[in-house]
Amino acid sequence: MFCEICGREIVGRPARALVEGARLIVCQQCSSLGTRLPNFPDKPLPHRPLVAPSHTHAPIEKLPKAVEESDLIEEYPVTIKEARAKLGLTQQDLAFRAKEKVTVIQKIEIGKMLPTMRLAKELEHILRVRLLVPRDELDIPAPPRRQAGSTETTLGDVALVRHKEDTEE
Repeated sequence: MFCEICGREIVGRPARALVEGARLIVCQQCSSLGTRLPNFPDKPLPHRPLVAPSHTHAPIEKLPKAVEESDLIEEYPVTIKEARAKLGLTQQDLAFRAKEKVTVIQKIEIGKMLPTMRLAKELEHILRVRLLVPRDELDIPAPPRRQAGSTETTLGDVALVRHKEDTEE
């Protein structure tokens, strides 16, 4: 152990001192620079393991399989915003009920952020809307197939390419 004033290794018993408002562990020589505080107890206190309070909730191990195999609907921002307005809730009210920050709700409503599965289920419950649908119900267009000549799989066979629609013309 080292003195917090002079930096030397403390030989013998360390002292505690109040120096300019700071409580420091110091050597016997430096203890005279401030007000001496009561020393450490002779026997160290028995180490008690930290025990979590019994009122805490058990951690969520996994989401239900039905939720894991679900995806968020594409028009979730509009659905959430309309359902919130229909119930007469402000973003602050919704955030409080969902136990989230207001900025998270704002970002979700403008589509800049995807809600987590837990938050999506919570919003479904609060707003009484459907945000998660099973993957087999989603409208995912089948990728275009190549001619029968080649049997190799390419990135184009696997990837779903979405093109921006030309709305400026």
